Amino acid sequence: MQNEPQPNDRFLRIDEVVHLTGLSRSTIYEYARLKRFPEAVNLGSNKRAWIESEVRQWMNERINQRNDKRKQEDNL
Repeated sequence: MQNEPQPNDRFLRIDEVVHLTGLSRSTIYEYARLKRFPEAVNLGSNKRAWIESEVRQWMNERINQRNDKRKQEDNL
């Protein structure tokens, strides 16, 4: 799920990830633990952040899965 850093990429702290994805904090941490969400980067001193492009890529993958499912259902 990881990719190369993008130009103008930035770190997102948990509150920004919650806002961007609409997921709860606990869901984000659980999905990350299960390898279903991008891994956070250790920034030191108990600070972690996510790379914005990886979170957005994860979101786009969810959208594509939904669209693919709709296409399959339409072909039935």
